[in-house]
Amino acid sequence: MMDSNGTKNGEIIYCEVAVVGSGPAGQRAAMECGREGRDTVIIDRRNLKVGGVSLHVGTIPSKTLREAVLHLIGYRHKHLYGDKYQVRQHICLKDLTERVELTLKRELAVLESQFMAAGVKVRYGEARFVDPHTVEIHNRMDKSRILLKADQFVLAPGTVPRHPEDIDFDYETIFDSNFVFSHKSHISELPKSLIVVGAGVIGTEYAAMFAALGCRVTLVDRHDHILPYLDGDIKRLLLSEMEKMGVSMVLGRGYRSIRRLENGKGMVETDTGKKLTADAVLVSLGRVPCVERLNLPAAGVDLGKRPVIKVDENFRTTAPHIFAAGDVIGPPALASTSAEQGRIAGRNVLGYTVRDHRPELFPFAIYSIPEASLIGSTEEQLVRKAIPFVKGVARYREVSKATIKGGSVGMLKLLFSPDDWKLLGIHVVGDQAAELIHIGQAVMSLGGRADYFVHNVFNYPTWAEAYRVAALDGLSRLNVPSHLDGNEMGGA
Repeated sequence: MMDSNGTKNGEIIYCEVAVVGSGPAGQRAAMECGREGRDTVIIDRRNLKVGGVSLHVGTIPSKTLREAVLHLIGYRHKHLYGDKYQVRQHICLKDLTERVELTLKRELAVLESQFMAAGVKVRYGEARFVDPHTVEIHNRMDKSRILLKADQFVLAPGTVPRHPEDIDFDYETIFDSNFVFSHKSHISELPKSLIVVGAGVIGTEYAAMFAALGCRVTLVDRHDHILPYLDGDIKRLLLSEMEKMGVSMVLGRGYRSIRRLENGKGMVETDTGKKLTADAVLVSLGRVPCVERLNLPAAGVDLGKRPVIKVDENFRTTAPHIFAAGDVIGPPALASTSAEQGRIAGRNVLGYTVRDHRPELFPFAIYSIPEASLIGSTEEQLVRKAIPFVKGVARYREVSKATIKGGSVGMLKLLFSPDDWKLLGIHVVGDQAAELIHIGQAVMSLGGRADYFVHNVFNYPTWAEAYRVAALDGLSRLNVPSHLDGNEMGGA
């Protein structure tokens, strides 16, 4: 018997580098090694589908779903044509999933072609260490088992939704955070009401999306204050807009029970005894690293407390020839940061020293409606640390491009030093926030100052104008004439 690659069952194969997992971290690590001529094999547990959680049930499908929602409800044009404006008056689940399926098909084709160009070979199945240099690959589709020996490994198996033992996920009424994209999902139409348990990034994004579709959404979280990493001004505007869309928030309340009722509806009973019912319940209480099936003790790889795989600054595990990257090593667990971790792990496998890793300058985004993004310190963090700062704000209504595009709800906030005007933090909420943050990221990473946005010319009208408006607002608080720069005022 042979597997889908034409390898005989029980056969032993060899490679220089084996990468477990083909999400963003695994992709980058494998392609780094493959492009350098290393004999590289990537192993993915999804039969005949590379890309990992990010491509199939996470980042790409959820963001595609969001774009489909924004388009079909006419979100960016309601400011111009009124709240009743919609591209399609009656939206069904198929209207949304068709766009997702098309996007995934194209993304998968691109990824497969990139692997081929880099000389990366793909093996499908569950990987399990037999010894420090050998994994068994069990393909559940064709029942085959082969042994793969490698000189070095990169572990990037990703995560799965956390399933509390007291919750019965039936994927008809009670869903985990893979939601409509889970292969187990039996949802056939959009729910008219939804309870989201867990107001983290995933829960907040889905709550906003379904509220925008007209679904009655209740967001439940045990914390009194959610999204603690967001700047206070940004969070207040975001939550205010979500409430305007119809999201009801039950905060400071955990759950006592979550179950399906006889009538098919879902019920969440909070720890205070309050009973909430809806057509569907989405449980988004974090994700768990896929480490159990790897048999890491056989490889000499130690776990941390959560459990996540322990790595050093080079993403090397406790086994010198094994590296790890992505969600499996813990926060921030973003597709963008995972890809960078995978790149660095791949470079270290190749024997290079990476000196440009600056996680403090990585941006972060929440694809809620409206979206939010940030880099650097929040105002609250600077206050706690007693670091002097100046705040400059641009409201979207002051930015011509926002008015033209219909996205008048939003703001950009700059935080910078009053002494040398160096940027300390940038925070954006509103349309294009996740894109707009990168201008500030570039300036911050080069040690730039707030006056950069005043003394440089941007195309007009563009979203970049928000930086100029915010910088002028901040500098005006210092009583600085706009024609002077930091050196003329005695700045560094």
